[in-house]
Amino acid sequence: MKTFRDLYIHLNGVDLEAFSNKLERQSKAPWIRRKDKEEELEGTGDRPICFEASKGSSVAPAALFIFPKEGETWWVSNIVPTEESELTYDQYNSALENFYENIVLPAIGESSITAELTSNQISVGGVAGDEVEKALVCFSNLANKSTGSSHPLDRKRWFEFLILAHEAESNLHADLIIHTLMELGWSEESAIELGIQFDFAEDLLSYMQER
Repeated sequence: MKTFRDLYIHLNGVDLEAFSNKLERQSKAPWIRRKDKEEELEGTGDRPICFEASKGSSVAPAALFIFPKEGETWWVSNIVPTEESELTYDQYNSALENFYENIVLPAIGESSITAELTSNQISVGGVAGDEVEKALVCFSNLANKSTGSSHPLDRKRWFEFLILAHEAESNLHADLIIHTLMELGWSEESAIELGIQFDFAEDLLSYMQER
């Protein structure tokens, strides 16, 4: 399933101003630093670092914001289109990849700063672990896709997945379950129904755990 990529930058002892200046010195078309936008957001808390991609390149016109994450880690919190209402996954990721390759990597050079770009794909296994993904695939492969989880044996395998998913304490969401089931051959209607069951089961198991 496609997802928006994240870019994390670990300063590792390098001064923030020195880092932001390194980025600015490396800026080239289509990217320019927008200190005016940084100043506009300063009153909301931590002042971000902002770069903007101008129109006329392979990168969609957009403003990119780098905010503190935790400790000495900063991240690209958002890329906001300046001419369109929203960016597609591909447009967002293309802009982030271009900024990473052409601005960030040359800027950090041989310094102690490191950068990490996450994948543009997300999976059940990547979020909740291989055991959870195997349980979902096992249920899907053996279940009657026309009856969902209604057969006793199918329900047992579905419950096993639900329990493992809850115990994983991950950020697994119903939309990823639905997308994965559809990729495994389930109809949209059946996949959505199972996604609703997943949400209900997660709420119920969490409530039982907190009692």
